[in-house]
Amino acid sequence: MRFLAVVVACLPLAGQPVSPAASGTVEGVVVNSVTGVGIGGATVRLTLKTERYETVTDGAGTFHIAGIKAGDYITTVEKSSFTVSTPLAFRRTPVHVRAEKEPVRLRFELMPPAILRGRVFGIDGKPAAKVWVDLGGGKMVPSAEDGSFEIDDAEPGSYTLVARPRQTGAGFVQDGVRMETLPTYFPSALDLSAAQEIRVQPGVDQGGYDIRLQAAPVYRVRGAVLDPAGKPAAKAVVEIFAKATPGTARGFFAIPSGPFSIATGAGTAGARPLIEPAVTKTDGSFEFPSIPAGDWTLRAESDTIHDAARQKDVMLYGAESVALGRGDIDDLAIQLRPSFDLGLSFELSDGSPAPDNLSFQVALIPQESASPDLGSRPQRGPGGPARIENVQPGQYRVEGRMLFDRPYYAARVLMGGADVTGQIVQLSPASPPVRVVLGPAATLRGTVKQGDGAAVMVWPQSTLPGDAGKSALCGAGGAFEMRGLPPGEYYAVAVDRYEPREMTTAAYLRGMISKSASVRLEEGATASLDLSLTR
Repeated sequence: MRFLAVVVACLPLAGQPVSPAASGTVEGVVVNSVTGVGIGGATVRLTLKTERYETVTDGAGTFHIAGIKAGDYITTVEKSSFTVSTPLAFRRTPVHVRAEKEPVRLRFELMPPAILRGRVFGIDGKPAAKVWVDLGGGKMVPSAEDGSFEIDDAEPGSYTLVARPRQTGAGFVQDGVRMETLPTYFPSALDLSAAQEIRVQPGVDQGGYDIRLQAAPVYRVRGAVLDPAGKPAAKAVVEIFAKATPGTARGFFAIPSGPFSIATGAGTAGARPLIEPAVTKTDGSFEFPSIPAGDWTLRAESDTIHDAARQKDVMLYGAESVALGRGDIDDLAIQLRPSFDLGLSFELSDGSPAPDNLSFQVALIPQESASPDLGSRPQRGPGGPARIENVQPGQYRVEGRMLFDRPYYAARVLMGGADVTGQIVQLSPASPPVRVVLGPAATLRGTVKQGDGAAVMVWPQSTLPGDAGKSALCGAGGAFEMRGLPPGEYYAVAVDRYEPREMTTAAYLRGMISKSASVRLEEGATASLDLSLTR
């Protein structure tokens, strides 16, 4: 998370008079987490409902705010180019300010940016200039004449690095096949699954990230997008995705603690798509001139239309799959269809109604492309049943996720009386509602030795991409508790630093197995576990 500096007066905001007799003081220091040196010009903010106080640190990184009304305040710290570790950025433990002589003393650590260096080489082995090197999150720089590049504000974390040649349309023919230089992942991979993960450390000048561009056969895909009446759909956006490789999964996680899913590898959040979307012309036509061989899904999206039966505007979607490797495709038709709402209900395994305050999410995980998961909390219309809105027709795996600690887990997922738990289903406007049967979840509690503020991670022993785990922060004395866990065999580990983007991948967790404890959780039961801290 990147923060920008804000300079304001070291006083309560205007319009908030404070009685000196009932006010307190907060002071402290903001330091570089690597060097320990104070950071000047950092903004420190205290917020409590309508009360808000801000100040800026001096050259030594110290700050002092007086005249604060008594209460429990949320604190934030910001400084250009510096970052807060993911859990600290979202940790909302309040600071208690009281009217007393002794000030509340705080210490904040910000992580400095890193520098990432390397060179880009062409398929001929010579330095490649004016190639965009993309780290994601808007951090993209062009290579210089000698092929070198430098990303000077890289945030700590795990990444994949990709070099994007400028699309000049120039290619070459090899053995009668049209070839082009394509976007290439570090160090020399055309497929994301073969990309090497980059671990960016705070404040470190990291070099040696050389990328050798690769060429491959390419093919043209032309076609047209048609509206539900079969007429050309102008200004529709068409995206093309490589079909997901079996065994791959995109992760999700809750911050600072809560459920997470195990991802295949480093995330590419914020990265631009490797193949730019196309926009249809007035006759509905579109073209992708250079697509590598492989299995692809083309997905089209157009403007909304009014659905009189549902009394609302709905999006239009369409998708088609293609296999490239033998020749160009010039006659692909993508038919748009209205999105639909999928009925949803919850019940307990004993047949009784589920509570209203579930904080439960039902995720529809697409199986046909690399498009984002359609995760949604149940939506309720006025007096109507729960539903998931704006679902696109296609194949999905339906997954229930408890967002917060509740004593339930998704024991079964039913559709039309059939148990589809863990299975792939075809969803359409004619699909029956989804019924989620909730069973009594397991609870895990325990302590971490010298673990005040540590994080505990628990995940299934299969450690497969897509498996669901959970994290929790330790309280005083290293105590922790997790509810809402499905029964099964788990690994558990306590760590002093929890960065979910890099620590919830399958490779990372497999490397932590030797440092973890094993625990078996039974449905509706509570297990206890004492852990040692892994630093």
